[in-house]
Amino acid sequence: MYENNQQIISLEKSNINVKRLKSIINLIFQNENISPDSRLSIIITNNKNLQELNKEYKNLNNPTDVLSFQFDKDGFPNTISILGDVYISLDKAKEQSKYYDVSLQNEVERLMIHGILHLIGYTHNKKKKAKEMEEKTKYYINTA
Repeated sequence: MYENNQQIISLEKSNINVKRLKSIINLIFQNENISPDSRLSIIITNNKNLQELNKEYKNLNNPTDVLSFQFDKDGFPNTISILGDVYISLDKAKEQSKYYDVSLQNEVERLMIHGILHLIGYTHNKKKKAKEMEEKTKYYINTA
């Protein structure tokens, strides 16, 4: 298991099943050939924090559902593998879970997977790439 290098930090009160999130992360690490030594942080927070991050790093002054930040490895030894951080707005996840008629757990999982896929190089700027990300997201939710 890869759990030693993963942290899930919930800054918001919720009944999110962290054990299931970790099992999805493990599945992604295995299937995407991510080094088991890679470090990953998932931060579950709120709209206010995501809006601040979105404004500071994307020049967009509105909250968003998920943001991924790859770690700048310059200055660190090659022996340290840090994948990055994924920030999820629990507020947005609640809104979207109602809109899509899925559980809050399912929506947080979808957002987390989406963020991790961005960290490892997936994009959705073209239809084909967006479809690939969507299919991978469904696979990881349904397989874990």
